[in-house]
Amino acid sequence: MITHTQAHGLPGMGNMATAFLLALVSIPSFSHAQPHTAPVSPAAPPQVVMLGNSTVALTGPWKFSPGDSPWVNGSPVWAQPGFDDARWATMDLVPKAGSVDLVSGTEGFVPGWTARGYPNLSGYAWYRLRLRVTGQDQQRAGQPLSLKMPLNVDDGYQVYANGHYVGQLGGFSDHHVRLYYTRPLSFVLPAPGPEGEMDLAVRFYMSAATPLSNPDVGGMHAPPALGLASTVHLLQATDGDTLLHELFGSLLRTFVFLLVAPLALWAWLRNRQERMYLWLFLALACTILNTIESVFASLSFAVAIALDTLFGIVLLGPLLLPLWVMFWWHWFELREKRWIPRAAWLLAAAEMLTLLCANSPNFGLSLVPPVALHWCNAASLWCVAALGVLLAIILIEGFRRDRAAALLAVVPILLLEFASFGPYLLTTFHIPNTFFPFGLGINTGNISSMLMVMVIGALALRRFVRTQVSQEVTRKAIAQDLEQAQQLQQRVLVPEALASPFFSVESEYRPAQTVGGDFFQTLTRPDGGLLVVIGDVSGKGMSAAMLVAVLVGAIRNQAEYSFDPAAMLTMLNRRLLGRAGGHFATCLAAEILPDGTMKIANAGHLPPYRNGREVELEGSLPLGLSSEVVSQAQTFTLEPGDHITFLTDGVVEAMNSASELFGFARAQAISGQPAASIAQQAQSFGQNDDITVLGVEFTGAPREETNKALAAV
Repeated sequence: MITHTQAHGLPGMGNMATAFLLALVSIPSFSHAQPHTAPVSPAAPPQVVMLGNSTVALTGPWKFSPGDSPWVNGSPVWAQPGFDDARWATMDLVPKAGSVDLVSGTEGFVPGWTARGYPNLSGYAWYRLRLRVTGQDQQRAGQPLSLKMPLNVDDGYQVYANGHYVGQLGGFSDHHVRLYYTRPLSFVLPAPGPEGEMDLAVRFYMSAATPLSNPDVGGMHAPPALGLASTVHLLQATDGDTLLHELFGSLLRTFVFLLVAPLALWAWLRNRQERMYLWLFLALACTILNTIESVFASLSFAVAIALDTLFGIVLLGPLLLPLWVMFWWHWFELREKRWIPRAAWLLAAAEMLTLLCANSPNFGLSLVPPVALHWCNAASLWCVAALGVLLAIILIEGFRRDRAAALLAVVPILLLEFASFGPYLLTTFHIPNTFFPFGLGINTGNISSMLMVMVIGALALRRFVRTQVSQEVTRKAIAQDLEQAQQLQQRVLVPEALASPFFSVESEYRPAQTVGGDFFQTLTRPDGGLLVVIGDVSGKGMSAAMLVAVLVGAIRNQAEYSFDPAAMLTMLNRRLLGRAGGHFATCLAAEILPDGTMKIANAGHLPPYRNGREVELEGSLPLGLSSEVVSQAQTFTLEPGDHITFLTDGVVEAMNSASELFGFARAQAISGQPAASIAQQAQSFGQNDDITVLGVEFTGAPREETNKALAAV
């Protein structure tokens, strides 16, 4: 055989040598195939084609030969009109009645050469047909003949008419063929000979990996159509519509997943602990990417079969089942069975490797011997089967934990596993996995994945309702507890009614939440002495409120013995040490005698205001931080009419929408106002913490009443 390269290396040969070569290469040669058993037929008369306004199906019989043609002067010998193909086998393209393409669902399927005597043929093969075109007077002026090639072919081809190249599907070079998915193509033909003679020759190339994914492959699966260019273009447009109908299921699934994927991502971002929604998002995103790339490869020559195989079949395809394994593993909370995700990812890696080897001919590589391609494909099948077993184990374990969820998940999971075996069932048992209701293609993979999303949506809604009901019950219980705690705290903090001729006391308490961490007490003695204690426990909520109850009880107990401020703070500090649970408390205690003597001890609390001026106190640590805290009292003398305002930091730390603090200056400016007014202004400014305000007015008393009170002591 003289190859294309060799033919270009024979310059200077004369007509005699060329004629000798033509005679020599008229005997066909074979490549990548066992000798076929089809009978040799004598030269057949040309097929007569009567052209009209419609196209004519070129059913043949065509002449067929495996292998590739010798090339002379840059042209294939087998494409020449004078080539003797009498020793070639015949291959008619007449569809059997009721035959259907199991892949595309179209009627009139013609089995390929692997089912017609050439089971092991891959690589090159040729079809030839002699025509005599009549009725050309019916052509409109200037309308050439066109040839529409079938939509279903394997895999790439070049078309020649009367020895002239007219077009191709794929990229053919001396050492490699770049293959694309088939799509509707038509080619303008040169004018027939004087008697309407035309020799058509089609050079086919099929990858050795193609028989692994489709049954009865090889060559043309429908007859080409010959006709006027305008009519052929209409037929070509019809084939384009057919191709779009085949992609309907994939496009519908992509549209649905594009709507659902953001919701899955949002659900995970809202609660990072629910990782099943992350795996759901990844499964949907992987399916979307795989489908978009596959559709783009089917409709555009920008993506070759090699790239689609690498990206869609070898990389993304094996990820889908492990991603669903991860989702259901998290959904049923099977974290103790950590071997399941590890096994899933190991199987995915093994499937990728075996698929890479099985599909290596699509990349122009030979990673394994041709006889091993089938075994690599079978190994990938076992990986898929093992992943299916993992999903079954998850279902069984899930049934023990959530019977309803497992029962709902059974159908989509089993259908997903069946869809994963689709190519193997198609090639081995001719069981289709694509259906065409109303002429729209949808396969078991489309159905299973969309059904899976519907089931997950129902289960997620069920879980959401259950969670909401549970949270509502919990909220009601907490609200009831908080209401009871609020009532208890109000009873604890309500000051005693004071009827003293020496003092008038007012208080205002506004917690930031249902219960708060501020506390205060105002108590009197029979001699008219007044005890004021105000403080703030760090934190908010129930824990702070419980600590408030402890402190108020301790204050009342200590007041039975002494109003001394320093002793009061020392006792409270002992009570808090080791029992505060990480909390601490600021506190200020003041004892005011009927004669105006005021003793104050402070433990990290805000100093009070006297007549609008801050009382200068020594600094000290809050309660509950150290056993070495020593509280010392400072003594002041009040005059009749003096007003003392005690408050917590909820007043000065109030913050408005512009992040501006109420601050000490504002608090000092309004410190002479009633307690309710001060609390209201701070709250209206922007309450962030509990607010407590105590106002004490020292009124004084006639000298004789003071003497009686002191005498009583």
